[in-house]
Amino acid sequence: MKSKHSRFFVLLISHWANDGYSLVLPVLLIFISIKFSLNTIEVAAVITVYTMTTAIFQLPIAFLADYFGKSKQILAAGLFGFSASLIGYSWSPNYFWLLLFAVLAGICFSGYHPISMNFLTHLYAERKGFSLGIYMVAGSIGAATIPIIIGAFNENWQLAVYFLTIPGIIISLWIIFAFDNKNDCMQKNSSLSKILRMTLTNPMLLLLTTFGGINQMVYWGCITFIPLYFVHHYGWSSAAVGTLLGFFHFSAIISQTLCGYLSDIYGRNTLLLISSVIIAGAAIMCSLVGSSFWSIIFTVMIGSAVLALRPLVNAKVADIVPFETRSTAIGLNFTFSQGLGAIAPILGGYIQQIYSYQAVFLIYGLIVLFSCGILLFFFRLEKSKLIKEKMNLTTG
Repeated sequence: MKSKHSRFFVLLISHWANDGYSLVLPVLLIFISIKFSLNTIEVAAVITVYTMTTAIFQLPIAFLADYFGKSKQILAAGLFGFSASLIGYSWSPNYFWLLLFAVLAGICFSGYHPISMNFLTHLYAERKGFSLGIYMVAGSIGAATIPIIIGAFNENWQLAVYFLTIPGIIISLWIIFAFDNKNDCMQKNSSLSKILRMTLTNPMLLLLTTFGGINQMVYWGCITFIPLYFVHHYGWSSAAVGTLLGFFHFSAIISQTLCGYLSDIYGRNTLLLISSVIIAGAAIMCSLVGSSFWSIIFTVMIGSAVLALRPLVNAKVADIVPFETRSTAIGLNFTFSQGLGAIAPILGGYIQQIYSYQAVFLIYGLIVLFSCGILLFFFRLEKSKLIKEKMNLTTG
């Protein structure tokens, strides 16, 4: 059970569940908005509460995993709690309870990615980009299949939710037996300040996580407004919207694997820039086209590029930080991603009410173009650092 490949498989299947569960709430909001008679801003606020909660708890949970060496317990407890929170969505008697369960889901989701990615980059230290690409594909498959499952149940969506909680609970128990803290986790570090200082005072890390966060902001904005846009603008059914979200995530199966593989061979910088330019261009085009066909094409392009960017950014984070702070650094990356992701739905909700759905996608595209400038500045710092290191080696 504790062989390298068996642990990799556990990470893959747990990522399928974790990322799939993160798409349950956006899909259910189609039904819940009707049940509670919610407007656009109230719907967006649910996603904002969820993503803001994950932003707040990502870094503390990742830090505790690095400090206390209890990574597998935190990972398993988070997935178990996330599974249970799905039932809470369907049990919610009113809007307030829905927000409470969104908070619970956000807390439980927070511990997964920093810890699991630290496990993974430790298992495959020489092939971080490719292994993270395969890992991300598993999450994308979960995010693609679960909305389709819920959409297929349609009016019986509560039954679908109950059914979907079962795999997560089983996998969370599996994690406990698959990993061993002594071999797979950092042991308790005596210096709290050292971990925090190495993470929070790294300018390259801060620039990279800001860049990644801005691009993931578009992801959260899209999974919030794509369902609403296609339902209200084109008159699509919930099943059709669930299928579209499925293709949105299925598109990453090729892009994440390919980009991860190429980044290990040719470097990550060029692929980071190309992916962000595609995201910006596709989002802007979504705001300009008037047919459902082209809207689908550019929506899938956004999904392919924004999801391919995830393993690239996380592999780059792993490249520039030492192993003893890697969970914390990845947690910081997800903090930026979830924090900015929390802004996207509310920002989009206000823009939609004042202007239109098309204006929402236009603003998202322009924001990503701004992030390209941040990335170019990161490249400049990285180049300067490499020059200094070479000079030190020469003089030393």
